[in-house]
Amino acid sequence: MKRKIIRLKSKSRRAQGFMQSNPAASPDEIAIRFSLSKQAVYGLRSKMKKEGFVFPKRSEQLPSLAPAAPMPEDSQKLVQTGIEMYEDAVDATLDARAVDYGKFIEGAEVMQMLKRVVQNALSNRDKTLAHDQAEAMDMIIHKIGRIVNGNPDVVDHWLDIAGYAKLVADRLEGRIR
Repeated sequence: MKRKIIRLKSKSRRAQGFMQSNPAASPDEIAIRFSLSKQAVYGLRSKMKKEGFVFPKRSEQLPSLAPAAPMPEDSQKLVQTGIEMYEDAVDATLDARAVDYGKFIEGAEVMQMLKRVVQNALSNRDKTLAHDQAEAMDMIIHKIGRIVNGNPDVVDHWLDIAGYAKLVADRLEGRIR
């Protein structure tokens, strides 16, 4: 009896197909849905962009995951090369981030004020945190700053806070990740 070999699509291919059908899906959602790292998702997005796929700007995205209609050929952006493409990508990223995080300079002020309060309190109590505790504390403060300065309804802010706290708690219980 011959066995039939069924080939499953790789996670990356399935994720890429999902992104083509749902270009407004967040990288976090895709990473969770397909058990990929965020870096892998961003890598797939870059690859798709190089192949000519156009993702909507964050401000143009709908909250739902409705499939996007294909863009007419004449309205697709010309492929740029070199430093112009890099600068455009950086500007687009910064503009998109400002929607969720607020203006960087204002967020930085909030974050630095909170860090000073924590640092003074630790110093006044003659306490020193372990490296992972200090870094987790900084990242949690960073996320709190984004919540205060930007959109408090972004789920990722809250999940990230829980994640950093969980990493320290796990280490304290002997599980190092």
